[in-house]
Amino acid sequence: MPTSITITSEFSGSVVAKGATDDLSAQLLRHAGFKQIDDWHGRRHRLPTTTPLAEQVAIASHAAEMLRAARYDVTLPPSLDTARMSPPVHALGPYAAGAELLSITD
Repeated sequence: MPTSITITSEFSGSVVAKGATDDLSAQLLRHAGFKQIDDWHGRRHRLPTTTPLAEQVAIASHAAEMLRAARYDVTLPPSLDTARMSPPVHALGPYAAGAELLSITD
């Protein structure tokens, strides 16, 4: 059964990853830029509080991608997910202008 890891933004503004109890998930989070903290709450990871918001989103999204690739179940809010922030792409891609011109001339 895959381990569930939750990456969230707390009220203080810091981004925290909880549920990384094994060494592989901890290594992936450290590789993404999270710092490991071992305290009375157990093992958890967080980004430094001085990390700019754009970098927090990029790091959290990258960490989630790596963890999902390693078959972990990751919960990531939409506010930290760059995949959901990308603008919609026209269905015809680079041919959108040609399709508009064709619809005008018909």
